[in-house]
Amino acid sequence: MRRMMILATGIAALALVACNREAPATSDAAAPSPASAAAPVAAPSPDDEIAQLKAVTPLDACATLTQDKLKAVYPDLTFTVHQAVAPQMSGYLWDSLCSYRAGVGTIEFAKDAPTHSVDIMIGTVVSEAKAQANLASRVETAKTTNGYQPQPDLGTNAYAISDIGMARLYFVKGQSEIEINVSDLKTPSAEKIARAVALAKSL
Repeated sequence: MRRMMILATGIAALALVACNREAPATSDAAAPSPASAAAPVAAPSPDDEIAQLKAVTPLDACATLTQDKLKAVYPDLTFTVHQAVAPQMSGYLWDSLCSYRAGVGTIEFAKDAPTHSVDIMIGTVVSEAKAQANLASRVETAKTTNGYQPQPDLGTNAYAISDIGMARLYFVKGQSEIEINVSDLKTPSAEKIARAVALAKSL
């Protein structure tokens, strides 16, 4: 009985302490001040590069590599335009394409196929520095490709890649990255590259 009284007395004392304990303060200091509240996220600014690119005058592929320039490098052939794509914006560049063919109808087993083709693809970007940087990033991969040949006469990172029946040439002219593809089955790769380089120098 004595033990129960002691226990009851202890519980009553704890209850009294709990009742006398002060409630937590609810002062205004606990609320964040307007100055400390997170600032609203600013709307993204317009894409300056796209705006600058719209002001650039891009190179047109067919106007850049004309039939007269082809005739100077291929005096025995007459090329006609097979496909022409005027400059159009594609991402962060202006794209343009011109594809020429010669000798169509002279191959007995493939009357619709040309004996020779020359394609030029031009990508005009916002500045010459960007065009050079784009070419520099690709040349490192190209160096590991069979048939890679540097073409220093056309610039620091200019290069060609030869393949069966085709030679591809990559270089920069002003703000434009240019690729010229020269194709025919009978001409040696070295000659195809030499003709591609001659065309590039004529631009």
